Amino acid sequence: MIIRQNAGVTLAELMIAVGILAFVIVPIFGLLQYSNRGTREQDAEGIAANLAKEEMNRLMYVITRENLLLGAGAVHEWSFGADYDIKGNKFSGEYTVYPFTSNELAFAIPKFIFHDPQTCSSGVESNPGGTLNTPDTMTIAEVYPDTAGECRLADIRLVIRWRVATGEYNDVNQFELLARRAFVDKE
Repeated sequence: MIIRQNAGVTLAELMIAVGILAFVIVPIFGLLQYSNRGTREQDAEGIAANLAKEEMNRLMYVITRENLLLGAGAVHEWSFGADYDIKGNKFSGEYTVYPFTSNELAFAIPKFIFHDPQTCSSGVESNPGGTLNTPDTMTIAEVYPDTAGECRLADIRLVIRWRVATGEYNDVNQFELLARRAFVDKE
């Protein structure tokens, strides 16, 4: 009678099993790393949007006319400073103000041609397009001559850039906000 001993796992079998396992697991780690990078980038973009909203609100509602228009036309650094750090991500921003004087702001004022509705045969205007005449244009300075030299309207351009901890600033990781601020004098 031949007694056979149970043989263990050979080194070749073990190497083949480890190779198959690595062949399956290594791509999964790559996908996890890619997913984590995408999550970090989306998180940075969301933070940038919130910072931009906060800075634009400051420019639109907090700063006085005089402070906003000081140095108009030049690029100014935003209030958070350069390379503002949140969660290891760096954010940078700048804004430019473009003012309009009251002499530059012209508005079209529609003119209507009124007629006696009783003279219409049907009682309804037969040519509704013919009720408009060529509109008048007036500037705000003509409407309010005492404040003709003052700025009544300004455009604000805010540019936000960000970079994740492992990257640099680039054209992809940035966006612009444009706003128009009107100044109404209290009487």
